[in-house]
Order: sequence, then C-alpha cells, then structure tokens
Amino acid sequence: MVHELLLWLQQNCTIATSEQSVRYCSPGGTCEQRCKEETWTALLLIDHMRARNKYQKTIEKWTLELGLTGRLFMGKLILILLQGAKETIKEYLLLQKTVKVDVDSTGKKCKERMMRVLCETPLPLGCKQLRTFVL
Repeated sequence: MVHELLLWLQQNCTIATSEQSVRYCSPGGTCEQRCKEETWTALLLIDHMRARNKYQKTIEKWTLELGLTGRLFMGKLILILLQGAKETIKEYLLLQKTVKVDVDSTGKKCKERMMRVLCETPLPLGCKQLRTFVL
C-alpha cells in the first residue's frame, strides 16, 4: 500500500530543486492570500473502516462538494491523499471528525476520531494536481 503511494508520487511528481521550491509573495498581495489560492496536499491516515462502502461514498460526496481532488489508498493502512485549497481541506477535516461516517464494533454509527494528518504541505512546483477524487 505504501509502495502504491510511492509509485503514484513517482508518476505524478518530478524532483524539485531547492530553487524551484522557494515561493515568493507577489507585491500586490500578502502571503496569506497566496496560501489561500495555492493548491495544498494533505495525507490522512484513517484508523479503520468497518462500513467500507458507506464510508467511501461519504468521502467521495464530501470531496465533490468541497471541490477537492485526491485518492484513497486501501490496504493494511488506509490513506487519503487530498489536494485543494487549504481552507477546503480544513473544512473536510472538520466534517471527518464531526459527522458520523462509520460504525463501531456494536454497529452504532460513530465519528472518525482516530484520523491523523500525516502531512499538509503546498503542492510542489513539479507536481500535477489530480483532476478528480479516485477511490
């Protein structure tokens, strides 16, 4: 699963030199405005999925509504790669933790409280943004 993630990254990213990765603010706007406009990438680790089909449909629905792109990697680890504006990624994280998306061991609906954000960074200059969310 991690190998699948690395292969995807190799296919969609080129190695950025230290000069390319330096970002400057434009004279007409602030750094905060530029961060809002930039495409960000977040890698999330989901603890478990008991109601897999419902959970996947919910993830797909939220990413479509928020205009996020990315990919769901399923294996021993469950990873979600999200790309989009920083604010919409934060909205997604809020939804993920406050809405009941899965079921617990007794079958009752529950919220995703065990999710961890592994990485949140601006999309490197040499990388392509995904066009849709892929399950």
